[in-house]
Amino acid sequence: MIPAGLGPFFDAESVAVIGASRDPSKVGGSVLANLQSAGFAGRVIPVNRSAAHVQGLPARASVLDVDEPVDIAIIALPAPGVLPALRECVSMGIRGAIVISAGFRESGPDGREREAALRQWLAGQPIRVLGPNCLGWIRPSRRLNLTFAAGTPTPGNIAFVSHSGALAVAILDWARDRRMGFSLFASLGNQADVNESDVLEAVAADSETRVIVAYLEGLADGRRFLQALRAAAAAKPVVVLKSGRSTEGARAVSSHTGALAGSDLAFDAAVKQAGALRVSRVEELFDVARGLATQPLPAGRRLIVITNGGGLGIVSTDAARGAGLLVEPLPEASRRSLAAVLPPTASLGNPIDLVGDADAVRYSNALHGLGPGSGDAVLVVLTAQAATDAPGVARAIVGATRGWPIPVAAAFVGGARVAPGARALEDAGIPCYAFPEPAVEALAGMARLAERRAAKPVPTAFDVPLAEVRARVSALKESGIASLGLLELGPLLARYGIHCAMPLAVASVEEAEATAEVIGFPVALKIRSPDISHKSDVGGVALDLASGSDVARAARSMLHQVREACPRAALHGFTVQPMVGQGRELLMGMVRDPQFGPVVMVGAGGIYVEIIRDTSVRLAPVSIADAASMLDELTMAPWLRGARGERPVDLAALTDAIARFSQLAVDAPELREIEVNPLVAGPTGAVAVDARGALGE
Repeated sequence: MIPAGLGPFFDAESVAVIGASRDPSKVGGSVLANLQSAGFAGRVIPVNRSAAHVQGLPARASVLDVDEPVDIAIIALPAPGVLPALRECVSMGIRGAIVISAGFRESGPDGREREAALRQWLAGQPIRVLGPNCLGWIRPSRRLNLTFAAGTPTPGNIAFVSHSGALAVAILDWARDRRMGFSLFASLGNQADVNESDVLEAVAADSETRVIVAYLEGLADGRRFLQALRAAAAAKPVVVLKSGRSTEGARAVSSHTGALAGSDLAFDAAVKQAGALRVSRVEELFDVARGLATQPLPAGRRLIVITNGGGLGIVSTDAARGAGLLVEPLPEASRRSLAAVLPPTASLGNPIDLVGDADAVRYSNALHGLGPGSGDAVLVVLTAQAATDAPGVARAIVGATRGWPIPVAAAFVGGARVAPGARALEDAGIPCYAFPEPAVEALAGMARLAERRAAKPVPTAFDVPLAEVRARVSALKESGIASLGLLELGPLLARYGIHCAMPLAVASVEEAEATAEVIGFPVALKIRSPDISHKSDVGGVALDLASGSDVARAARSMLHQVREACPRAALHGFTVQPMVGQGRELLMGMVRDPQFGPVVMVGAGGIYVEIIRDTSVRLAPVSIADAASMLDELTMAPWLRGARGERPVDLAALTDAIARFSQLAVDAPELREIEVNPLVAGPTGAVAVDARGALGE
């Protein structure tokens, strides 16, 4: 069953075109012409106030004059006429409408006001509306072309959802040349009603769709999108391209976390956690989709390359390593099998070089000798040499790999001489690319997607005194403190089982010295000020103080430096805390994304956070498995696991702290941002040494 009330869009039996024109070059005329030329078998009813017949079909002056039921209406009227037309559709019991018309929020103040009125009216109405300002909707298997774009794509198993009508038109033309078929082709426009989450839910339940591909520019509702994407990705592979990676979208907050964890990284995290794949180029979007549409997912990252040219084998290997695939030596059993069927001139490494005179028989022998058990994916590369028979090689590849449980892709490099072979492969369901790099990129994307779909992180439940947490957060709000430090945040962190080197607040140099004597040396001394975010930048931190006199001397010097650097800052004394043992310094932070809510970041900590920029981001809550994956993504990951004879950090304690921290972010929505920096991870645990945060308004 197609959810979200979108059934009529998938299986319409009758269509009314409101604003149908006798001129096929106009939008309303083009939609009507497309319906007829595509061969739609259902009823088509043109609605035109001044014509009795439109493009050979009897017309109605109004949709109110239509006697028979209508499943879906296409509206191609000037913008002021859209809402009255929709009201008439509702009165006639029409369940779906596509508003092609422009003139809404994209067209200035009047258009924004018009769209706001449309959205307000649509709330609670029984009709689902796609658009306005959209290209439309195509269901190729039903020959249902509800767009003004030229031509109808062939039926296939790829559902394409686009926020951009212009891109959708280009893809339609591009896909026709490559004979790529679609189960659905949808342009969403301004999304006054139907949005990307609605369509994701629908195509996840669509029996004709095997692969979901989406081009997005923004989101109507981030958390709902995550929910819909997670459900869709569990049902079938999903590949997403989202534009807008620039730093201009990052939030203007004062913490390192806010500077580094922009909204684009939050979207990235959502895609990862949902089990989908994000790509960075339009071509890659469809290169991966082509592989997914016909090939099984790889069980790992081991790639085997078969080629008739050594140079192309090297290019393939370099591309594979850059994409994260493994090009490893063949198992000895595979080498023996190949040696029995290949000439002595062939190279039995990986890549397997069949040399330039390789014919279809040699390719077939190599693939049969290799079999599907030697790797997780196979790339077959062909370049046009003197004796090359590209169609024959294509037939050999298809025959030798039929029924293989691993993906097979090809790169037939050349022009007219290899084109017939490339077409034969595509017709047989083996994706063929013009060069090795896009083929490798597609297989690497499939491997990443397979890993994410296989991972099913289970949220970790922590026993937290939630009533105490709520009381503590309420007390912080009532105190009116604008900037929180470890003094205020430490008790909250501790309630979540996160170990803290708790500081003691002092008001004077003398009190700092006396408190240090009680704590025991060595100690750390830090300035207390609600106006200073990064204390070390202004001389507000002194470490490894070994005596009372050292503390007193450091305190006096600190007051002088901070007053010089920040003459207007309010100074409330100092904090004194015990020094923590040696370990790796990390940052653990949270900010609230306007779309996705709490976003958790982990990365290299200390004073050089924004210079090193080694971070990983997820949406809260974060499971233990997610936390481990975050650490694995860091450049510093080998250092955490132990390097050059150093002991590894306690990864179990570190992942536990990250998961617990993420739960705090969920449980305390009043906290706008929190940052623990540094979080010192050592061989026996992880300790929060400093923290800062802010409450929401």
